[in-house]
Amino acid sequence: MQEVTQKVQDIVEIINGELINSPAIGGFSGYCTKLENIKRGSLFFAAHPRDIEPALEKGAFGIVFDKFLQTRLNDDEIAWVKVESIQDAIIRLARFELLARSIRVIATNPTQYLIAKSLIHSKSVLFFDESPIDLLDVVEEVRPAIIIAKSQQVLDLALEPIPCETPEQLPFELITPMSMFEIKFYYKLYSYKISLPCVFVPELGAVVDLCLREHIECDFAHFEPSSTLLPISLTNDARILSFGQSSRVIIPTNDEEIFMRYGEFLSKEAKWAKVVVFVPTILDDEQGFYALYNQRNNHPLQAIRYDSSNELPLLLKTTEYNFGLIFGISTQGLVFVLSQTPQEYAPTLF
Repeated sequence: MQEVTQKVQDIVEIINGELINSPAIGGFSGYCTKLENIKRGSLFFAAHPRDIEPALEKGAFGIVFDKFLQTRLNDDEIAWVKVESIQDAIIRLARFELLARSIRVIATNPTQYLIAKSLIHSKSVLFFDESPIDLLDVVEEVRPAIIIAKSQQVLDLALEPIPCETPEQLPFELITPMSMFEIKFYYKLYSYKISLPCVFVPELGAVVDLCLREHIECDFAHFEPSSTLLPISLTNDARILSFGQSSRVIIPTNDEEIFMRYGEFLSKEAKWAKVVVFVPTILDDEQGFYALYNQRNNHPLQAIRYDSSNELPLLLKTTEYNFGLIFGISTQGLVFVLSQTPQEYAPTLF
């Protein structure tokens, strides 16, 4: 049994609730929003009336509720706390826990988040990409020192999130010439090679710099890149292969900056290759998009336009290319579209 640490009245004030009875217990050993996480002494946030009885049977010392009547309000052994909104109460307590436990919250963009997740394996670091409502249970269970997140809703829980920013000088020395789909560098007297496209050097630099500042260990030896950061290898008829098994490479992205970086690299380093660019017919700022590409590549963008992502499988089958750069769709989105395309029937002799 955990030690009872939080007084009832203190928690009631934190979640802006109303204690509607005089319980026999003096405090709670922890908090949870899911039945499976209840321990004896827990304060349980009941989102559904059906969860109350099982929670009491599991040993909950308190029930937080909002919209429904209780069947055991006359049971003064446990605390009954009424709130206007269960979700708001959970958010209030989660925010308090981050402050009370001095948990550092680090703000990343989606690319930095994926790189950090591949690079950081410390048990004291929690990567959280779920609803902020679920954070309370995870913090209670894991007890992290640091939380890395990319969701603004999660970041809003922290008083001052720590930014993950690309430093003026990279914290490692790049080894040139660079390959398009891997990065070689020296870091603390050792040389490393990781399977990460070179366009992500700024994001890698930001994560490594963050680790140095926050005293987090970098594990380059076990770096496993997320598939969403890698290009897609295709056959001539647009079937997906394992990366590196085809001379046809597709690079999909929804990120304008990443698109521009790939465009620059291909223009400078892949002059030998046939590069085809696919761009949606409708763009939020078409003039600015094309002007930016022209500015960074010193030549106008010549692109094949598509109205819908459903057109891409046929375009990828009928267009000749070595590298296909697609703006307007994520890696997951393109994989889904390609997997939904019916394969051509090949008749047999029998």
